[in-house]
Amino acid sequence: MNKPLVIVLLLSIVSCSEKIEKKSFKSFLNEPCMIVSSDSDNSIEDHYFVVNDCDSIHLSINVSLPFEFYINSKNCNSWIIGWGNNKPYYDAGVENCRAIKSIDSKTGSVELGAIVRGKGFPRKQQRIVFWNKSPSGYLNRLIKPIVDSHIWPEFAGTSMFFGSVEFDSLQGKWMMLVNENDTSKIQIYAAQSNNLIEWKPANNAKPILTAGDFKNCRWAGVDKTGLIAQTAKVTDIVRYKNKWYLFLDGYDSKGKRNIGVAISEHSLLGPYSIADKPLLIPGYKGSWNDDAVFSAKVKRYKDGFILFYDGKNSAGAENIGMATSTDLIHWTNSFYNPVIVQHSGWRSSVLCTEPSCIEIHNDSIMLLIAGMKTFNTGFWNRYFSKGMFMGKSGNVDDTQLGMYLSTDGGKSFVAHSQNPVFTNDYSNKYENEHMGINVKKIVTDTADIIIYQAKSSFEGLKYNIMLRSKTKKNSH
Repeated sequence: MNKPLVIVLLLSIVSCSEKIEKKSFKSFLNEPCMIVSSDSDNSIEDHYFVVNDCDSIHLSINVSLPFEFYINSKNCNSWIIGWGNNKPYYDAGVENCRAIKSIDSKTGSVELGAIVRGKGFPRKQQRIVFWNKSPSGYLNRLIKPIVDSHIWPEFAGTSMFFGSVEFDSLQGKWMMLVNENDTSKIQIYAAQSNNLIEWKPANNAKPILTAGDFKNCRWAGVDKTGLIAQTAKVTDIVRYKNKWYLFLDGYDSKGKRNIGVAISEHSLLGPYSIADKPLLIPGYKGSWNDDAVFSAKVKRYKDGFILFYDGKNSAGAENIGMATSTDLIHWTNSFYNPVIVQHSGWRSSVLCTEPSCIEIHNDSIMLLIAGMKTFNTGFWNRYFSKGMFMGKSGNVDDTQLGMYLSTDGGKSFVAHSQNPVFTNDYSNKYENEHMGINVKKIVTDTADIIIYQAKSSFEGLKYNIMLRSKTKKNSH
């Protein structure tokens, strides 16, 4: 009797989620950051820009540009042009980059400036990509990372993953919670700042949570193998009824990744009480999230709270799930899960989809999520053309971020027409690989600030914590 009902329900969920439409809507990130094709539509694989003619002596190239191209003489200084090395794994249009001095969409003439990454000059018939260095006017005036892992003597490695940045009134400072990343050892540290730019170690440079704190935790405390003790990773922080709630994800003894919470009744430095039970766990075998749930981002919504997370199945495919709560402890998964399943164009890879930031405006929910292009791995590309890692431009195997909007409480989402709207700056050696998955927007009297993670090839592959800002017009 129940089987037909279950089938109907599943078909209903799929039909609500399988198609994502595009729409222009106003958010704090609205500008295109990656332009790869003549129709400037990153949601599909289309006709890539190629060099029609080149003059390496005068540093100019000719490209067939669309009428009223987005990049013009007024904004071209914010953009760079990139091209690949025509080699497997190194042909995504980011390996070599030059500044743009001028551009004329009528004639297709592009005058190039100094080399800012790699070397050389794009050749005739080579694919090129336009990259925005200051998305929606947010500039990186500091260039370097704002936090150095060496401020914590016990910190393992140099790659950092930050959970969030919040103002702690008891400490009278901005506080950032940071996990060790890309290491088997994971502990949680705190940094403090008066101005969001200069950061010093908090808690006497000691971790605020260690692997030992999770030794009796059922939902986290070890790595995926179950052999190495580690803390869970903090992915978001919420202040509610004079308590701090740390949302974390970690592996249990069976290798399943769960979402849990730790609570402090004092400051962000703790002490913390780690909840015995997880908040969210993987689904039943064969479901869309049967392997892992992780990367929780939480926001107050109407009379309660809304949480978005990444769910992964046993085949490695990732999609966005949603849950709601009235107390931050008891969560109910949405009937419409997964609420975002789109994997096409700039998000063609199913291996990446983490939520990064939530914005609430009245009844509207805006969600920033990660995505990347997959390689050409089909039968023809693998065995005949030998170009399985080539043939595409843009964020091939590189994570970038796009915005999605829901006006029905998270039941359905539309993609921003300009996606991806936040990408790393490939001309900056401290963030020239791809974006991380956490973004924190902070509004001050003088500027809007974005703190984010980005990976760098400089001094080895590692995640740095960076800052961009947009100065307000009336500030002095």
